[in-house]
Amino acid sequence: MACAPAYRRPSDGWNIRAPCQLTGMYELPAAAGSREWRRKNDMKKQKTKKGEYGYLKHQRKREIAKTAVLFCLSLAVYLSGLITTGTNKNLLTIVAVLGCLPASRSAVGMILFLRAKGCSEELHERILPHAKGLPQLYDVVLTSYDATFELVHLVFKGNSLIGLTVNPKCKTDACEKHLKEMMAKDAIKDVHVKIFQDTPKYLNRLDQLRELAAEDTQTNAVFSLIRAISI
Repeated sequence: MACAPAYRRPSDGWNIRAPCQLTGMYELPAAAGSREWRRKNDMKKQKTKKGEYGYLKHQRKREIAKTAVLFCLSLAVYLSGLITTGTNKNLLTIVAVLGCLPASRSAVGMILFLRAKGCSEELHERILPHAKGLPQLYDVVLTSYDATFELVHLVFKGNSLIGLTVNPKCKTDACEKHLKEMMAKDAIKDVHVKIFQDTPKYLNRLDQLRELAAEDTQTNAVFSLIRAISI
């Protein structure tokens, strides 16, 4: 007797069919086994790359986990030496202290990601229809000697690089200057940079760029540079 592919019985509360007579396994609900369900499940497994929506949230979790693991390793080494020798005056104590160096460096990166807000889901939904078809980046955090610039969205079209920040403390003039200096060092010329703090004005500018008929030859160079200089 044939039966449809099935999975073992999931947690209580699922609306499932009777078990297969041959395997004794319960069928997965059709909705959960559909093509849409598999697509969403595969997307969750994929690593969010720098410049994609949700990158900061994804990377924040990774940095927290990495920092915790590094400090726990140093603590474990220290305790091992203390328990086996009965004193902290041993070689493992030195190893544990040295292990705190990469852990502390990781903690600095973790703090940067904790402070960065990123693009909210609500703002992402507002931006989507206006930026459709445009080369774009999300969740960009730039650092200079003097300040940190958080940009939730960036678009490059027709030699115009525009970005949006929702941080009222972000100095847009300084951010524009920083981007221009970085592009000049990378031999990227004739790019107009404008950073917005007003969301409606930014969305309006996106609509204007969508209507612009221009062939961009520097998009890859500009975005590669931005990914390289952002956290």
